[in-house]
Amino acid sequence: MFDRPGRRRLNGAMTIASPQPDPARTGQDFLDAIVAGDLDAIDALLAPDATWWVQGWGMLDRSALMRGLAGTIGRSGARAMTILRTTAQDDRVAIEAEGRFSFAEGEYCNSYVYVLAIDAQGRIAQGKEYLDTAVAARFYG
Repeated sequence: MFDRPGRRRLNGAMTIASPQPDPARTGQDFLDAIVAGDLDAIDALLAPDATWWVQGWGMLDRSALMRGLAGTIGRSGARAMTILRTTAQDDRVAIEAEGRFSFAEGEYCNSYVYVLAIDAQGRIAQGKEYLDTAVAARFYG
């Protein structure tokens, strides 16, 4: 039973509840790390057994996701993500964003919806990435 925010009573004794992860903050930090090209920060934000599903590509394990992000970051000269909307509930967050990446072969712009499940340590345990697959197919051929 909670008497006040952040405190609960157990067997009549008042205790301070552990801080809960903030899924919206974790999602924002993840996209910020991609824009910054900070692979160490991305690595720290992913749970050890994280999985990632991408519309049109399918399921990726953590190592495949990191390889893909390293390739995208390494090939892109500039990156931007604009968050349009964020909705968080419990351990999940949905983020609607627009991305723009500059590559030698041109600009890649797409719309995304990320649905992230956050573990008790505040790391991404599961990600789903929805995007306009026609835009991706035209660019990546």
